[in-house]
Parts: sequence; C-alpha cells; structure tokens
Amino acid sequence: MWGDRIAGFYAADAPRRGRSVEAYCWGGMTSRSSSRVLWLLLFPFMLANVAGWTCSARIRRDRWMFAVHRACGRLAALAVTLNLLLTAAMVAMDVWAYQFCGRDLPDGSPWIKRMLHAPLDGLGDGRRVVVGAGLVLADLLVIALLTRRTRSRYEDVTPVGAPARTPMRRSAAALPDGVTHPRFYDSQATVRRLARLHLGAGVAWLGLLLAHVGAGGRFDPVTAGPPAAVLAIAIGLTAVEAAGDWLLLPLTVAAGLTAGWVAFRVWTGARIDPVTGHLDGMLLAVKATFALILVLAVAWVLLVPLIALLRLLGLRRGVDTGAPVDRKWLAAPFMVAVLSIVSINVVGLGCVIAVGKALGSVRWEIEGSVRAGELAMFPFLLAVTPWLTLAPAAVTIVFLLVESMRWVAAGRGGNTAPIVAEYAGRAGADPPPQPPWDVWRRSALPQPGMSAHFRRRALRWVRSIAQARKLATFPADARYLAAGIVVVVLLLPALYRLGLLSRGRGVATFADDLAVSFAVVIPCAGVLLLRWGWRRPGARRWLGVLWDVGTFWPRAYHPFAPPCYAERAVPDLQRRIRFLRDTGARVVLVGHSQGSVLAAATLAQQPDPDTVLVTFGSPLTTLYGWGFPAYINRTLCDRVRNPWLNFSYRTDYIGGPVGCPGADVVLPDPATSWYIAGEPMPPMRRHTGYWSDEAMWTRIDEALATRPVDVPEPFIRGPARSPA
Repeated sequence: MWGDRIAGFYAADAPRRGRSVEAYCWGGMTSRSSSRVLWLLLFPFMLANVAGWTCSARIRRDRWMFAVHRACGRLAALAVTLNLLLTAAMVAMDVWAYQFCGRDLPDGSPWIKRMLHAPLDGLGDGRRVVVGAGLVLADLLVIALLTRRTRSRYEDVTPVGAPARTPMRRSAAALPDGVTHPRFYDSQATVRRLARLHLGAGVAWLGLLLAHVGAGGRFDPVTAGPPAAVLAIAIGLTAVEAAGDWLLLPLTVAAGLTAGWVAFRVWTGARIDPVTGHLDGMLLAVKATFALILVLAVAWVLLVPLIALLRLLGLRRGVDTGAPVDRKWLAAPFMVAVLSIVSINVVGLGCVIAVGKALGSVRWEIEGSVRAGELAMFPFLLAVTPWLTLAPAAVTIVFLLVESMRWVAAGRGGNTAPIVAEYAGRAGADPPPQPPWDVWRRSALPQPGMSAHFRRRALRWVRSIAQARKLATFPADARYLAAGIVVVVLLLPALYRLGLLSRGRGVATFADDLAVSFAVVIPCAGVLLLRWGWRRPGARRWLGVLWDVGTFWPRAYHPFAPPCYAERAVPDLQRRIRFLRDTGARVVLVGHSQGSVLAAATLAQQPDPDTVLVTFGSPLTTLYGWGFPAYINRTLCDRVRNPWLNFSYRTDYIGGPVGCPGADVVLPDPATSWYIAGEPMPPMRRHTGYWSDEAMWTRIDEALATRPVDVPEPFIRGPARSPA
C-alpha cells in the first residue's frame, strides 16, 4: 500500500473489530535477503556499538563523566577494528604470504595447498608480504563499502521535521533528550565520520606494520613515521565528538598515500631475510598492537573513576544534582566492550591456529629455525586460545546449570501455593461455558478427592505456571553471565605471566584442538543456525530478540556495526501517522514486542495527543530500561503524552509492564483454571499469545468506545526478524 521492498505498510482486506487496519512490516531491513545472515559476522562490532549505549543514568547526568564515557566508547570500538586487522595480518602476512609461500612445496602436496601457493610462487619475500597486506586491506575495504551501502538505505532517511539533509554534527548519543529527540535517528553524518576515521586508522596501522616488518623489525622514520602520525591523528579525532570534520577526507587520503608509499618501498626494496620462522618484527608488532588495543579498551575504567574521584574531592563541578538514580551495573559499558574484544579474538586467534595447521605442521617457536613443511606459531597462542575459548564456554555452562536448577526449584516447595490461591479466588468470576459444555467443565487446580493421576496432572499445570513466571525473570540475570566471562578473561594476563596456563603435552594438545575447533565452528554454526531459524516463526521469536535490541541503536560508536533499522522505521511511522491525521483519521497505534519500542519512540519524538498507543509484550522496561537506563527511562514515559495501554503477562519472558502511570494492565496467564474434560488444560500465552487474547481486545474496545467506529488503526506487528 505504501513503502518499498525493504519496509512498508500493508492494508487489511476488510475492517477488523469495526476499524480499518494497516500493518507496518520492517522485515525487509533485517531478513528479506538470505545473504543478510552474514551480518552475524559483524557481531563483535555490534557489541562494541551497544557498549556505549549501556551508559548508566548516573554517568549520563554528569557532564564531564558522560563526555569521557562517549570518547572511551568510540576508542574501544576502534580497538575492535584494529583487533580484527591484527588477526587478519597474522594469517595473511605472516603465516600464508611469508612462511607458507616462501618455501617450495614438497612433492605430493594436496591440490588445495598447491592452489594457495601458486599466486605467490617465485615472488620475493617483501613482495609476498605486500600481497598479504593487500588481503588485509581488502578485508577492511569490504566492510567499509558495506557500511557505505547500508548508510544509503538506513541513515540517509530524513527524520520528520528535520531540514532536508542538513547534517547534524552531534552524535545521537550526545543529544540532551536521548531517544525522545526528534533527530535521534539522524546518524548519517556520524556514521560517515566514524567510517572515515576507522578506515583511515586501519589503513595507517597497516602501513605502519608493513613499514616495521619491511625494515626487518626496525623503526625507519622515513617509512614508519608518516603512517604513525596519521594513526595518532585518527585516534585523537575518534576521541573527539565532532571537531575536525574538515580533516577527515584529507586524513583518509593521507592514510592511503602513506600506506601506498610504504608498500612501494617494501615491494622495490631489499629482500627480507630468508624464511627461517616468523616474519621479522611480527612479534613486536603483535605485542605493540595488543598493548594499544588494551589501552583503548580500558580507558573507560581508568578515566571515569578518576573523574568521579575529582568530583568527590570537590575539585570539579558540572554535576546535575537531582533525585537519586539506580546505580546497578555501572561497569556495563566496559564489560560489553570486553565481550566484543573477546568475541573477535576467540574466532580470530582460533582461525590463525587453524590456518597454520591446515597449511603445514605447526611448531610453537618465537625465534629459531623451523624445518621444511613446518610453520612457526607464537607460543602464547597455544596458552591463551584454549583459555580464551573454553573458559567463557565453561562459565556459560555453569550459568545455564544454575539457572536450570532455579527454574526446577520454582516448581517445588511453597512456590505453587500462591498460584493455587490466585486461581481459586478467581474461579467464581469466570463465566461458565454454554450448555451442553457446562457439565464437562473441570478445574485444573488440585481438588480434594481427586485421583492420584488427575492430582499429578493438576500439580504439573500449577508448577508449569510457577516455572514460567520464574523464567520470565531470568533475562536480567544475563549481567552475571557477562560479569563471569569478563572476570575469567581479565585473569588471563596474570595466569599467563605466572605460568599457570602451562599444561602437559597431552592435555595441551587436546585443549588446543578443542579450542580451535570450537572457534572455527562458532561463526559457521551461527550463520547456519540463523539461516535455519529465520525461516521458522517459532525459532525466529527467540533468535531475533537480542539482534533487534542490538540493531535498534544508531551507529554512534562503531560504524561497521549492522545498520540501525529504526533509522528507517521511526520516520516511516511518523510520516504515516501525519498523513492519516491530515486526512481527518484518528489513529490507534498498536505495537507488539519490538514494535512497541518503535511505537513509543515514534510518539515520544512526535507528540500527538489524539493518537492512542496500545502495546503488549513490550520489552521497553524489561530489556531496554534494564540494559540502557540512560536512554530508556521515565523521561520517555513523560514525553509520550498519548493515552497509553500496555498489556503484559507474568509469564512473558520478554515483555512486561512499562511503569508509566495508568498504562499497565497485567492479564492473567493462563486466563482461567477451567477447561473442558478431555481437552488440554488451559495453555499459557507467554510472549506470543497476545494477538488471540480476547480479554485484551475487549479491554481495548472498551477504551476506544468513545471514538468513531471507522478509526483507521495502523499497527506494528513483529515481522520475520533477523539479521539474515
């Protein structure tokens, strides 16, 4: 009816409940093309972007601390980009181009090895390294081009009421009103700025690495100086919110020119030493880059507490004093940033080892010669990779076991008594079924005189409700899982320095093989799982939730994250509501699950008191308010000046009350304890059963009884949601 193949509005053939119905579907932005499942490979970038948005309300109210938080978030995101390039360089430049292609293949080598060896056969050492660096550059350029293409489809959509393509210099994260600001979803300039900075920093780093190894591990000011200067400027501009825009394009060009100059010098320069092991200078480059990544990633931990200390000592001002705020999970930005670095290293370092083992026999050496057919690998990979891969997996297993035990315990003991009392007190209010079914009506509650079989059946029903309500509280426990993974990862340097990661040869081989297999399988299994899940509505509801949350936020911290679909969806909804209002229609905006978040953001940015907002299964508070308290809070409720009804079940594992005055209606689930003998006991609706809940629609009809019968009702229904 209105829109395109990516997103649009669809009209029902006939009125529903006396109202015209339109549905907005944004599935084309996340799941129309099967190739979009490959967006899963950008998962570390998405985590890096989300990390900045997990700012606490306490930090956001402090002017200095909030500015430092945003700067540290952007620097940590840049660290993830450099981390990707480092692992790619270890594979392409050192393992493949220098070591593998620098020696003749033995007779009888498999065809795949001959094919990988042939492109660089006969080239000098320096030229092979330049070709390897070209592959790393190609990796970066592909990601940058993908960002540019998605920016034209998402961020280029002009928000309602904004001047036509007037760039907004401030990042969406810095806007004073947050999500309720009319130009919150106007990140075209921010994404372009950050993309150029990441591209420039990545190319400059690659040129610096090439200059270092091309000089045999020595620092040559002529070749290494220019890319080092460009990298330093790029890091400085990344820390700044919006200043220096005039430098961005020259900086990117300068990065390319300096890297090209270095590549030319290495290509035409003296031969690098004959292949005896690692590429000269590679170990120092790896250590220096990891040190830079560590500094960029932990800057938040160092600077934010320092500013808080200065405030406590009375040495600075600029704090917004107001009502006390919840201080739980203040370290969320740092924890999520660490998880993004962990995720990229688990797969990256595992792939380094896997490629080395596939191309030859691995020898764990830093210095010294290796024999023909052997490839040198850094020993720290053998010690670090199993811990980095298997320890978080072990923490996850322990977490799931603990949660499973809590879930089982919820159906035991005295947890069922309140449920029995609740439904027993409501039993008299439930209308009996029409004859002749009334004589077959049975109660699902345990009753005196029941047979053992029916009593066990009734108890199972009551226990299932208790366990479902307990399960609905589990998503907030994810912070304990994240904290556990971060703790074991942060213990890694200390354990390595103390030599506690050394193991027996048999244990080391088994752990190494298991970790490498696990690391290589993760991205492949993830892509296959998502591709399978997006084609099945039941699986889609589970798999799409976290992805929807992660891609709801503008790319204000990492430009290579998957695009923010709300950049297109919110303006679409606002324009459609304006059109309907201009035609004299009165609008009821209905949102389920993620659609409720889009609906709330739409009306918060474009107040319209005559539009009624109805939401159900809303994660606005349970997920967004918990994970992003600086942006989803009471302010959003205050800005939505519309009549608002929000329905929820206590068994909903995603949605819940929104906490706005007069909005929340908690419906019983199951709706009743009565059922017809011979039929299944009353089922639970949980998160997906709202659409068929007649009690909810009756409440909506009653609330709209004073409105005209022919009210057009555009509603948001969660589409096939996925990154596919």
